[in-house]
Amino acid sequence: MSLPRVRLESSIQESDSAWILDPGEGHHLISVRRCRDGDLFEGLLPGRKILMRLDLSSEGARGVVVSESPEGSGNEIWLLAGLLKGDPFDRLVAQSVETGVSVLVPLLCIRSVVNIPPGKIRSRMERWRKIAMEATKQCGRADPPEILDPIPVSSIPSLELPSYRFVAVTGPAPTILTSRPRFGAAVAVGPEGDWTGEELDELERDGFSRVSLGPRVMRSHTAGVVAVGVLTMMLDGDVNV
Repeated sequence: MSLPRVRLESSIQESDSAWILDPGEGHHLISVRRCRDGDLFEGLLPGRKILMRLDLSSEGARGVVVSESPEGSGNEIWLLAGLLKGDPFDRLVAQSVETGVSVLVPLLCIRSVVNIPPGKIRSRMERWRKIAMEATKQCGRADPPEILDPIPVSSIPSLELPSYRFVAVTGPAPTILTSRPRFGAAVAVGPEGDWTGEELDELERDGFSRVSLGPRVMRSHTAGVVAVGVLTMMLDGDVNV
């Protein structure tokens, strides 16, 4: 059984061997995960996983360091995802974190159903980043992904993407399993209404190759999660074709 986990960014490092836990994280351990004094849990920071023992007192919850192990960021996987309605995009954020995304780029596509007013972009970004941080606790991932501001497809050339680039399509195309990415990859997945021909042409000019994710037509957020999961396993050497 996996250990309970907390993020430590908002906690206070009391010494080399102890942290004063953020009240919200302490509440999560005690009230949600039902941890008791002396129970073990994991503290997460970028590049670090810290095994801790819970120390409860009238002053609050502390984490006493038992051991620490570094965690590298691993292979770089970018997901460029057509913007979706609230709940589906929230699920895409959480589940792509669990499957290994490094950078998530929301795309303002021609057929995107949702349109975020400029005044609400900041609050939406804060929501996505909070969801991403919570997802790291679910999957035990020390490094949270970077989530960039939404951009149109025409702005993709401004990004420093990995050299291996794929765009998921529903028509005839080689399966993504026939690709041989190394060190990192980027995959683009369209919105509910799919890509337009102009967007696909633009992506191909930017070095994206058309790929299929299989014979079934998936929902956009499902396709994004599947694409990231497959690339993660391929780059980790877990899938050989």
